[in-house]
Amino acid sequence: MKKMFTAIVALLTVCIQASAYNQVRLVINEGIYDQQVKQRMEKAVSAVMTEVNRSHEANLGKLNLSENYITKEAGQELNKLWNNEHFRCVEDEVVERCLTTRTGYQVRGIPLIVNAAQGSEELGYQEAVINFDKEGIITSIYYTIAPEIYSQLRMNQMGNSRHEVTEIKDRMMILDYVEHFRTAYNQKDLKFLRQVFSDDALIITGSIIKVQKSEVAPAGKKVIYRTQTKQQYLENLGRAFKTSKYIKVKFDNVAIVEHPTIKGIYGVTVHQNWNTPSYSDEGYVFMVWDFRKPDTPQIHVRTWQPEYVDKQRGQKLNPNDVFTLGDFDL
Repeated sequence: MKKMFTAIVALLTVCIQASAYNQVRLVINEGIYDQQVKQRMEKAVSAVMTEVNRSHEANLGKLNLSENYITKEAGQELNKLWNNEHFRCVEDEVVERCLTTRTGYQVRGIPLIVNAAQGSEELGYQEAVINFDKEGIITSIYYTIAPEIYSQLRMNQMGNSRHEVTEIKDRMMILDYVEHFRTAYNQKDLKFLRQVFSDDALIITGSIIKVQKSEVAPAGKKVIYRTQTKQQYLENLGRAFKTSKYIKVKFDNVAIVEHPTIKGIYGVTVHQNWNTPSYSDEGYVFMVWDFRKPDTPQIHVRTWQPEYVDKQRGQKLNPNDVFTLGDFDL
């Protein structure tokens, strides 16, 4: 009887542990007609997100991802993110539509709760975007921009400039790389950032200094700018990656503008929130993206400007001072 009781207790323990994490199920409700590919996509996301939840519950250092559902490269990229941030899918069932992309399919809006990988510090709610090849295998998983911003971009509500991008497929392609770029900071992925910045990329960073009172101006604060080469920027970023337990970057308020005369060149402006355990800021990032080679786009310019010149006084950066395509000779 004692042995039987022990065996029952052990079995119950295994069952409790197995049910301690969500078994995730994806349901694609529209957007794709090939039922076989649809089922492969659903099965792939369900398997990967369930493995994420299992690893989160067990606090494992690595995700065990089957190449039946996700490419080797995509699995490696997801594990890079896992090394810095642990996350879990908070829904047992996720119902989303399928989008068609240039290279396959996409599902957005996978809900996640994110934690620092080396502790229990909660970093907040985030949604994931998952890309698939034409056979339904996962090729990438990134953090999304804010869903409402994405919806506005796809509904042609970007503003009045005649040069703003109007083709949905072009926007989706650009946003895919912008989302990958943003996630690379969370992954601490210097390799991708080294690839995506052109060799002669111009990096401009604003900082705030105090200004002493003079005969012609009162005391206050102003923004000054310094430039860096690609190499200098990546060396400084690499040091930040090493010393920060995590780096959490969020983009919102995205605007995409096409160059008026050079096809394939785009200006992308985002509002960025940057957070590490010891430092945080918010401001505007402007980038010049070159999509003339769509499979290997590059960034020629990246600028950062603070949102506030003097936050205590509520003094914001003048919107007219935010960098645009017109500020750079291409």
